[in-house]
Parts: sequence; structure tokens; C-alpha cells
Amino acid sequence: MFAQLGDIKFELITYFNGLNETVSYNYVQHDRIGNKPVLQFLGKNLQEESIKLNFHRNFCVPEEEIKKLTDVADAATPLKFLKGNGEYVGVFVIEEIGQTTEQAAPDGTLMSVQVDVRLKEYTGKISEEKQEQKGFKKK
Repeated sequence: MFAQLGDIKFELITYFNGLNETVSYNYVQHDRIGNKPVLQFLGKNLQEESIKLNFHRNFCVPEEEIKKLTDVADAATPLKFLKGNGEYVGVFVIEEIGQTTEQAAPDGTLMSVQVDVRLKEYTGKISEEKQEQKGFKKK
């Protein structure tokens, strides 16, 4: 397993094609008369993770894998994001899912599809019900 988002596991052989992590910082610029502007540090922005996935019919059913992701995104569910080495990255939501069909059968069945998933760090409260459903709390 390369990484895991909630209950969705990303395997190296079937899915993974790249992971990009972005940490950015927030500054505000104050203009001054007769002088250069001054920057004021406000803090860190929310962390972003981008995962490139390849779904190929030889290893999985692409439509089912895409549906897993869209179901979670549609539910606006915050999920734990873990790397395969056990490193806990944090709680994230799916902000965007992009899909590029690379190969399809004559009947339109997906054979190979590249999926780009953009995650954004979630710092809000998680309801008790969602915590229990997604393994945030021990029962």
C-alpha cells in the first residue's frame, strides 16, 4: 500500500503514479507612502496533497474505483490521510477529481484512466457520528 485515504487504499501496482505535497505560507502586503511595501506574516495556509492514480482494467474496475472517490467527495467527508510507511499526514477532504481516459473498449468501457485527486487539509470540527463512521474515535 502506498497511501490510504479513509477506507480507500492506494496500491503501488494498480494505482499510484505520483504524490505532490504543497505547504504554503500567507503574507499580507502593507503599502507605505514613499517606501517599499512591508510584508506581514499571517501563518501557514492549509496543506494540499495531489495524487496521480492510474486505474487499468487488468488490475481493477476503473469505474468502481472512481465511484469510491466521488462518493467520498460528494459526501464532503473529512478523512485521515496516511502514507504507506505509517506516517499520519492529517485530515483531508477531496477538493477536486480530474479524469483522463487513456484507453477505452469499442463499447465505451474504460480500460485505462488517469485520475488526479486534489486533497485539502481539513481543520474544522468533525461530528461525533462521522468520527465513529470513519475511525476517528475508538468505540
